[in-house]
Amino acid sequence: MTHRSFCEHLPQPGPEQVNPRVVLAGAEARHLSSVLRLGPGDPVELFDGQGVWARAEIVGESRREVELVVHELEHEPPGDGPEVVLATAVPKGDRVRSLVEKATELGVDRLVPLRTQRSVVHPRDGKQKKMRQAVISACKQCGRNRLMQIDPLTAWTDLLAVGDQSMVMAQRGGLAAIGELEKNLGQSTGSLVLCVGPEGGWTDQELAAAVEMGATMIGLGRHVLRIETAAVALASLVAVQMA
Repeated sequence: MTHRSFCEHLPQPGPEQVNPRVVLAGAEARHLSSVLRLGPGDPVELFDGQGVWARAEIVGESRREVELVVHELEHEPPGDGPEVVLATAVPKGDRVRSLVEKATELGVDRLVPLRTQRSVVHPRDGKQKKMRQAVISACKQCGRNRLMQIDPLTAWTDLLAVGDQSMVMAQRGGLAAIGELEKNLGQSTGSLVLCVGPEGGWTDQELAAAVEMGATMIGLGRHVLRIETAAVALASLVAVQMA
């Protein structure tokens, strides 16, 4: 098994790049040397989060840095289809990490933390950094080479004002999910935005504003779902449709 590591500044693939060297520092270096106990001669797969990935080999290490030589560089083109955006209220505690990890694994391109009338958690810089670290960890595990982007906290009214997007909202009693998602994917030319409300649900005003902007309400079963469950359910349905 070849371990993966995040290297934000990988060289770009090209004929002029002949076995370039890169240096990892901080948490990535500590993970390779102290946690995984890797050293000179061990292979590592690197990715920069923007689609470039490399097969590399450790050639040197110290307490704070790991040096690697790159043997092969590749660029992974963006996928086909619309940008998949998950706009969601933020669950309490560690549940947000699970949401971020699963959304990353399922191929969501961008996560938008929502501030709604009934939302409780409004992530600040510290939680945003932890969410980004969860994205990196999930990318290492699942083999994804592009990081899921995490937007700043966004008000529901501001999200509705964005143009060139097709919006789908999780709502009990909504339309059948499979058919409506397939229709929205086929009609989307910009972003497909999957919307999940807070534990207390959307308000009547929020629902009315969304309908006015052309949003589609879809149901996710007969039970009341937690935020992260509804988010994963929506993302899973889209992942299957786009496979």
